[in-house]
Amino acid sequence: MRRWSGFRRGAAIVLAGGLAVIVAAAVLGSMAAAAPLGFLHIRSNLSGTALLDSAYPDLAVSPDGKRVAVVWTEGYGSFADFRGHVYLRAAAETGGGWGSRITVFRGDSFARAYDAAVAVMSDTAHVAYAVLFFDAGGFFIQAKVRYETCSLTSMQCGGWQDVSESLDPYLITQVDIALDEAGDPHVVWTRCTAAGDKGDIWYNARSAGTWGSNPKWVDEVPNNVDSEPAIAWADGYAHVVWKAKHTGAGGNLHYIRYRRVNKAGTWESIIPLVNGERDYPPGNPDVAAGAGRAFVVWDWCNDIDRAIRGYCQVYRLVYWRSDRPTEIQEVGTNRTAGMADYYSIDDKMRFPDNSEYLLDLKPSIALNKDGWPAVVWHSNHGGEGEEMSYAVYYSYAITGTGDGSVDWITTTTVLSQSQPLMAGSAAIGVGTPRPAGEQPLHIAYMQQLGTGYWDVYYDSNEKDRYGYLYLPIIMRTG
Repeated sequence: MRRWSGFRRGAAIVLAGGLAVIVAAAVLGSMAAAAPLGFLHIRSNLSGTALLDSAYPDLAVSPDGKRVAVVWTEGYGSFADFRGHVYLRAAAETGGGWGSRITVFRGDSFARAYDAAVAVMSDTAHVAYAVLFFDAGGFFIQAKVRYETCSLTSMQCGGWQDVSESLDPYLITQVDIALDEAGDPHVVWTRCTAAGDKGDIWYNARSAGTWGSNPKWVDEVPNNVDSEPAIAWADGYAHVVWKAKHTGAGGNLHYIRYRRVNKAGTWESIIPLVNGERDYPPGNPDVAAGAGRAFVVWDWCNDIDRAIRGYCQVYRLVYWRSDRPTEIQEVGTNRTAGMADYYSIDDKMRFPDNSEYLLDLKPSIALNKDGWPAVVWHSNHGGEGEEMSYAVYYSYAITGTGDGSVDWITTTTVLSQSQPLMAGSAAIGVGTPRPAGEQPLHIAYMQQLGTGYWDVYYDSNEKDRYGYLYLPIIMRTG
């Protein structure tokens, strides 16, 4: 989930001196014919809160490709970073664009949402989110995972249910959700200590309107720091991935692990996709599944000077697929060696002004209807070093080739290249293919504002489908 090419959409009309002339423009018939009716796949600010952090968006597309929904968390005050509320916005291909903002959860000093994830079926959004509760003195009491459905026609939510509850001093800070073919939700989350020296991955599912009374401990390895879970549903299975770290006498060993469970609740063995890497830690795994296979993507430190620096700033972007389980390949090329380097930093202390949102590459993956991937991530496009100039990138495939590899039709494409401010922490979905075979991508991401805070934006790869005119600014002063 969680839980980053290039075009600027639209133009601004500035009002100056209290007077302005707004010019109405008619789009030429040839332009209108080239653009699909309904939902416009153009860059949009979804959160629009200039003095708050709107962060860590998650995006989902309905199975029929007709609806897109985005959720995010937002600080309940300017001092709260991204911790507080959960908001949702949605759009339909047959509608008039993005609907108004829906409040899924309203946070305050006593209860703050830390993460949220969304899945969509028909005209309903299914939202899972983590909430931490505090007493009047500001001391942590307990954490819960909550689940809620929201109608995308009435724009109302139906009330929350507890997925899990922790009565001991453990935090729940990361959550993801998937829907099976019957529309039942499957949820995973991280439960960890406040010190971060222990973490576990848990899972629960709802059937016939009721959540299981005994959530499953997915990782089943004691005393590890397990985190960053993601889940997808396809072909009768929930597919779960996560990151693990084991600390021993020789230092830290890092893992990416994958496991799946069927509808009856039968779990298969854990598959280590990265098994005990010491010097080059992997992280931020995400999973998507369909057409009889699962894809897992993650970023992987490739910094030979990491031990000297004390942090990583060179990464590779790789994927694994369940039908070719012995290979780890590069996103965009299928290479197994000689992969491209991307630049970021894994050390939060080196990012000022809440820019922890830009750590690592934070890839997100989704599949098209035929089971082929689209991936989005962020990187410092200024190159190696600590200059902060972050942008969102994507690559996608329409099909696979005869030798069983992925036929990536783009390698590295920059989204919203002309935007001057930093962007990252993106999520991706794939829409219904166009008649000529083009693959419409839906991308939600964060962008830093001139105020230093962050908003959540939507964009796509379909600039050329829309005819629009840039209008001159006309000002009067007397």
